[in-house]
Amino acid sequence: MNVMMMPDYRMDNPYQTLLANALQAEGVAVYFPQGYRRVLPIWRAVRQQPVAIAVLHLHWVNPYLKGSDWLTRLVYSIKFLLDVLMVRLSGVRVVWTVHNRIAHETHFPRLERWTQQMLAHLVDRLIVHHQSALNELVQSYRLDQFRVEVIPHGHYREAYGAAINALEARRLLNLPLTGRLYLHLGMLRPYKGIEHLLQVWQEQKSILEGNTLVIAGKPLDAGYGEKLERLAALAGAILHSGFIEGDRIPLYFSAADVVVLPFKAILTSGSLILAMSYGKPVIAPRTDTIVETLGAADWLLYDPQDEQGLLYALKDSTQVDLDGLSRLMMQECDRLDWRYIAKETQQTYRARFKRYFR
Repeated sequence: MNVMMMPDYRMDNPYQTLLANALQAEGVAVYFPQGYRRVLPIWRAVRQQPVAIAVLHLHWVNPYLKGSDWLTRLVYSIKFLLDVLMVRLSGVRVVWTVHNRIAHETHFPRLERWTQQMLAHLVDRLIVHHQSALNELVQSYRLDQFRVEVIPHGHYREAYGAAINALEARRLLNLPLTGRLYLHLGMLRPYKGIEHLLQVWQEQKSILEGNTLVIAGKPLDAGYGEKLERLAALAGAILHSGFIEGDRIPLYFSAADVVVLPFKAILTSGSLILAMSYGKPVIAPRTDTIVETLGAADWLLYDPQDEQGLLYALKDSTQVDLDGLSRLMMQECDRLDWRYIAKETQQTYRARFKRYFR
């Protein structure tokens, strides 16, 4: 079976590379689009492959929904849906993995939700990473639940490199060698709750004295980066502002004792799974999808409706057995094995497209 994955986000996130490699080990040939096409980019990418594509596997849809004003965005939304429809009419089946409810910084949430609802009814099969996401999707989009498969997001254990000694990692990053080190790493964006984390850290310096908070990643834009610089200075936190190269990611996770992810809203979190991949205890809101992902390693989750929830979780992290929690985190991460995920994904293709396996 020949599968086309779109859009191609392999440069920004190893997720698609890991999935494609695992699928290829199961006998599925995975292709990605080549070049840029302004008109009908999806249909043309499928048609211009040197082999017959049986399945189009869509991931994130926001690259196709352009426009800074509502009317332009509506036009692009309709063009996108027509593009997918043409793929369907050409005999290619379509699978969509729903990674987000809607884009995190969208200015047109109602329009984007409508577009995704139309897409959900247009594709052959949908994939979500959590059972709770399936329930939400079925209710919100009024879907037949048998069209939606629950397949977890795989781990990142082989994506960036192995961990090293914690003290050596701290030396290489020029970070304090004593005390607990709390890490928030990834693209720095408002929905991740970083400002709230810095505010709590500033207000509770006496409780968290002797420990270090490190914020590392590329800000969404220059203005947001400047805001975080001011807040980090007030909180006494360390801000490493800029893109973190892949070979430095193991250093940060090796240096860290706890990863802090105080999301405002999230469906699937690659940052959470990255922390699990290095066996790091995680502080995060107790939402259905996060609880489902962490399993028994949920010791440091907090009530997102409680204004003091994050503070309580930070306090708890100074008292729990972090080594024991780390071991439990590694056990829970074993569930996110790519071989299992590839088999489940292949079965999703096979269940809908038996004629390609004659």
